[in-house]
Amino acid sequence: MAATTGHFAEEGILPASKGAQSAHLRDVPESMLVSNERLVEDFEPPAHAQSVAQAHSPMGKARNRFLTYAYGHPSVLHAPRHIASDSQQRLVISDPAGDAVHVLDPRGKTSFRIVSGVTRRLHQPAGVALDDKDNIYVADAERGMVLVFDRNGNFVRYIGSYEGEPQYASPTGIAIDRQAKRIYLADTPRNLVFVLDLGGKVLKRLGRARDGSGGGEFDEPTDIAVSHEHVFVLDRRGTRVQVMDLECNPAGSFALPHGPDPTANRDSGLSTDREGNVYVSSFHSSLIRVYSYDGRLLSAFGQPGHAVGEFVGPGGLWIDPANRLYVADSGNGRVQVFQLQPAE
Repeated sequence: MAATTGHFAEEGILPASKGAQSAHLRDVPESMLVSNERLVEDFEPPAHAQSVAQAHSPMGKARNRFLTYAYGHPSVLHAPRHIASDSQQRLVISDPAGDAVHVLDPRGKTSFRIVSGVTRRLHQPAGVALDDKDNIYVADAERGMVLVFDRNGNFVRYIGSYEGEPQYASPTGIAIDRQAKRIYLADTPRNLVFVLDLGGKVLKRLGRARDGSGGGEFDEPTDIAVSHEHVFVLDRRGTRVQVMDLECNPAGSFALPHGPDPTANRDSGLSTDREGNVYVSSFHSSLIRVYSYDGRLLSAFGQPGHAVGEFVGPGGLWIDPANRLYVADSGNGRVQVFQLQPAE
């Protein structure tokens, strides 16, 4: 994406549960309207509609072209918080309000959900990530560990469980460098970021613990993103991005706009594209902002609302290898997907 302008083409995955969204359901095949009580959710390829909305950039004009997909029963997605995708382009969506991690196949072949709750193995799903074999890693903010499932949703192992006791206080953000086979995990209340191998062995502990030990400093880190050159950590309740190189040496930081309430953007999301630009959602103002790796604002788009291209409490972000940006539009109970393209 260039600094002066950019193009976004969007596909939104919607439950069509509010106002104008409900119109999309009239064209959805009956086979898509599955009960939210099923453990495995199978969908037909979705029907679609098309509309146009405007993006806003402080550096110039940007165009949006929207293609909206409606997915099934209104309660398939409740309030999605975190999102990632696998090699099959399936979306892995953490939906703690819906007591589930959803795996949605756009081809309608292998969709399912991993159910969470106090009686389940998974209690409170937070961040999600995938390795190069499409194993699913879920940070459990309540149990204080990471649960690993295979690509079909079968439980594989715990990370951070020592003789049944959790090693982390409340892990939230998680990212995986698939080439280096490293996990980056934010333990929010302890102000720490851990670097682990895929087996869960701690390679590095970053940040200063409350007892004063450790190096560097984080303040309630909540999300992590990894590019081919940098590791980005969102902290200070969503008001700062810290930048490290791949060896986790500090490389800078930059502040994010925020209102008088410092906790309003605690659930904001973070991602990075293949050029190393940084994308940050603003949970409070319902904007997506794009920065260079050193904090220069490149673009912004979105506004509060329920139409395509509008957000209510956008949270987790993800950019896949095809340069598609996924936004967990939490307050609208949907995921919107933007095709990022270079400027003309």
